[in-house]
Amino acid sequence: MDAISQALVTGYFIGIGPGSTPVEAEEQLGAAVRQLRGGKPHRLLRLDFGLVEATFAGEPDWVCQWVSVHTHRLAEMPFLAGECAERFGLEFSEAVTWGQLSPEARDTADLVDVSSHAVRYRFPAVKATVHLSESSEGDELGRVIEKISIGV
Repeated sequence: MDAISQALVTGYFIGIGPGSTPVEAEEQLGAAVRQLRGGKPHRLLRLDFGLVEATFAGEPDWVCQWVSVHTHRLAEMPFLAGECAERFGLEFSEAVTWGQLSPEARDTADLVDVSSHAVRYRFPAVKATVHLSESSEGDELGRVIEKISIGV
C-alpha cells in the first residue's frame, strides 16, 4: 500500500507517471503484456503491464498522458499478486481498501461522487482519481479500491 499511497501523493506509480516515455515505462515495469494503438484523430499507445496500464500520445515521440492502476485485477487474476511481488517487490492482497491508504494520501482527497454502489475521490495536486466500490472484502466501511487513474 505504500506504493499506492505514494502514487496519490507524488503522481508516479513505481516511477511511472505523466511525462514518462514508453522506454521508461518498460524499464520500470517490464515487458508490456500488450500494446494497442488508437485510430486518428485519437492516436494513443497503451502499454498494459497487468496491474498497471500506461497510455501515451504524441507519435512518434510518445509521452505518457495517464497511468491506471487496476487493483480490481488482483482479485480477478490470482497470479497477479505473485507477479507484483516478483517483478516489483510489492505485496498485495486480493482486495486493496481505502482504509489501507496512508493518512497523508487520504487527507489530500476530495470526495467527488457517491452512488449506491460506488464512490469516487479526486486528488487535485496530482490529477488522480480513485474509484471505490462496495465489497465484503472492503475496509470497515466496505470500500475497495477498484482503479486509480493518474493524469486525468
